[in-house]
Amino acid sequence: MDALLTFVFDNWVPIAVAAGGLVAVLLLWWVTILATKLSARRAARRSLLPRGLTLVAQPFMSPGEAAFYNVLRLAVQDEYLLFAQVPLWCLVEMQAARPDLRSSFLRQIALKRVDFVLVHPGSLTVAKVVELDDPENTSPQRQLRNRLVEETLRAARIEIVRLRAGAVYTIAELAHALDIEPAE
Repeated sequence: MDALLTFVFDNWVPIAVAAGGLVAVLLLWWVTILATKLSARRAARRSLLPRGLTLVAQPFMSPGEAAFYNVLRLAVQDEYLLFAQVPLWCLVEMQAARPDLRSSFLRQIALKRVDFVLVHPGSLTVAKVVELDDPENTSPQRQLRNRLVEETLRAARIEIVRLRAGAVYTIAELAHALDIEPAE
């Protein structure tokens, strides 16, 4: 016991320095963890929306589209799952020889949506796309958009059915236009 006390007493300075260093390292580690957690909390509380930007909910569909959707839902009943306003890029899988080709094409179709999508309930594959064409909107931009949508869907072997917007369809007429059995 005397030898241990003599050793500690003779070497107290290096032992104290080592203990102080250990305490300093542990304190620094604790402060770093605390600062990281506080920083993450502050970042989570900060809004990701720019100041001065106001957002207001808008209708998902126009009244005409909603009326058409309801008749379409009755026409497809158990044949298909029905989705509305689907982004075009969600319907196709892209493979490209070069990443820049894929990126360029994604930029082209990024904001394009199709009106209605019929999905097979078992395989969950897209069976048909239904587009409502407004005869009053024949602008060059709309024609270019329609051509891009058609070429994209054709390349993916997805059938597109174009119907006149604003027209009133019966369940049987829609079933016939979509080439499915009408619901009874």
